[in-house]
Amino acid sequence: MSKGAIEGTAESRNPDDWESAAAITLGKEVLELDKQRGYIRAAYFAGDNFLNRGGRIYGGFLAAMLDGLCGHAVRLTHPADDPEMPQVTLELKTSFLGRADPGRLVGEGWVRHRGRSIAFAEAELRNEAGDLVARASATFKVGR
Repeated sequence: MSKGAIEGTAESRNPDDWESAAAITLGKEVLELDKQRGYIRAAYFAGDNFLNRGGRIYGGFLAAMLDGLCGHAVRLTHPADDPEMPQVTLELKTSFLGRADPGRLVGEGWVRHRGRSIAFAEAELRNEAGDLVARASATFKVGR
């Protein structure tokens, strides 16, 4: 994705698939979107630059991936007449459940509940073998 696509104005980008510089740094590739369900499936690539001293993916990178999945799922549920509605993560609870080695991770994020000003979302990340590596639940403030 070009720098222009990252920095594009609201009028020049599709809010459903626009990615932040952080998501691009994490190697995010959207695989599936479902606006009706507030659901996203995406892959990330974690290279050697994501490793901690133990040779595993640093938990902060995994948490950022999970936050991004939850946030993207919530963004999909914004009203059609206000797709650029602001949102911010209020809380992110992350559980690290398995070994996270360098390579491709596939994640799913979904909205558990969406109100007028608060949204609750969840996400999971799996390694290439399909083993659950980490999961998260998040609370978002949405709207102005």
